[in-house]
Amino acid sequence: FNRIRYADEVPMCLEYATIAAFALPSLAAVGDSMYEALAASGQRPVRALQRLSALLLNAEQARLLQTREGDAGLCVERLGFARDGRAVEFCRSYFRGDMYDFVAELNAS
Repeated sequence: FNRIRYADEVPMCLEYATIAAFALPSLAAVGDSMYEALAASGQRPVRALQRLSALLLNAEQARLLQTREGDAGLCVERLGFARDGRAVEFCRSYFRGDMYDFVAELNAS
């Protein structure tokens, strides 16, 4: 699944997702939400590993995000797992550097 996410009609993110065949047996099951389709099949991810990396946008990414080649961007990779531990999804997203803010709350517990 590939898509472009928008904020105020400006492209802010390119998303490329791969879903395991066991988790989503039919593409026709996906309507507006991939996660709703995964939940309906009982395979919505319950845990994920996510990595954030800084990068410079290449020509194709810059074109799709309506920015310039070489502008700063952020790559977010996520590997989601089903309740039984099997990998359900791999998603790689590319964000415009001027439209992304990363916030994390840290707790002592």
